[in-house]
Amino acid sequence: MSAVVSFHNTTGLTGRQLIAASRVAKGQEAAVLDVFHAAGRPLSPSEVHARMPGRVLLTSVRRAMSNLTQAGALVKLDQVQPGPFGQPEHLWTLPGGQGELFVGRAA
Repeated sequence: MSAVVSFHNTTGLTGRQLIAASRVAKGQEAAVLDVFHAAGRPLSPSEVHARMPGRVLLTSVRRAMSNLTQAGALVKLDQVQPGPFGQPEHLWTLPGGQGELFVGRAA
């Protein structure tokens, strides 16, 4: 299995800009995992986005969740629920019941 690339360089960044963008993407992935650990239950991308600190785009949350799923740090479930605009969104969870370890922490 190859390493997961956190930042998808679709705009051709180079040098310091590319390094900075990669750091931001990795930080977003860490923040997404923190949200799952704090929640202790499956969440949709919109739910994660609503709990993210600072200003993060929903598309960045979705990218981070996809990367974390590819890396094995999150598991996409078959279960869906209505999103904020009524469209179904899949739920994700921590693998192997890790969420239960954090039940009771502030969400």
